[in-house]
Amino acid sequence: MRRQLRFVAPLALAATLVPAVTIAADSDAELAEASAAAFTAADFDASGKVSWEEFRNRVVAVFGHLDVNEDGRIAGEEHPPAVDKSGKAVQPGNVTAESFTGSVAAAFKASDKDGDGELSLQEWSGTKP
Repeated sequence: MRRQLRFVAPLALAATLVPAVTIAADSDAELAEASAAAFTAADFDASGKVSWEEFRNRVVAVFGHLDVNEDGRIAGEEHPPAVDKSGKAVQPGNVTAESFTGSVAAAFKASDKDGDGELSLQEWSGTKP
């Protein structure tokens, strides 16, 4: 049975076009490994935390990667596969760089449980220490 982990990483973030990323994996260990790898990739200065600046830079890179035709929007076939909370496939509408970044900013703030302006691996992955 495939499992899914939703976290705020902008590979995300992955990214999908909402503040969370969905990664499919066959086990909890695979989910943890995928989350840790995404965290490490975003932690550019290897401080053990992902700052808003690191997070934002990763999001901008992901948006650029998804915006294949470079028109400043992610639309149509540029969208990665997405599912709603019930797991039903959905087709998001057009997403601008501004709305994408705004959604991610809100997700970052919500994930920063201790309010220090950085995400720990636990905050990133939504796990408890």
